[in-house]
Amino acid sequence: MGELAQRLRYYRKLRGMSVRELAEKAGVSVSYIYAIESGVRGSNVVKLGQIAEALGVQLSELWGDAPERPW
Repeated sequence: MGELAQRLRYYRKLRGMSVRELAEKAGVSVSYIYAIESGVRGSNVVKLGQIAEALGVQLSELWGDAPERPW
């Protein structure tokens, strides 16, 4: 599993959100979130920005520039 997948799952669970809740809040499909979390698919910057906003984190925290790796 890639770092994007790990970070997305970490922050989603940290916020106590289900995949469905995150998808609805970010305006993307449930299958899109599942695909990213399973490592099957990457994400484009626009959609990842929507997801980051829904999680209340900076885009860099999901994309790979975060200084800490809590997972």
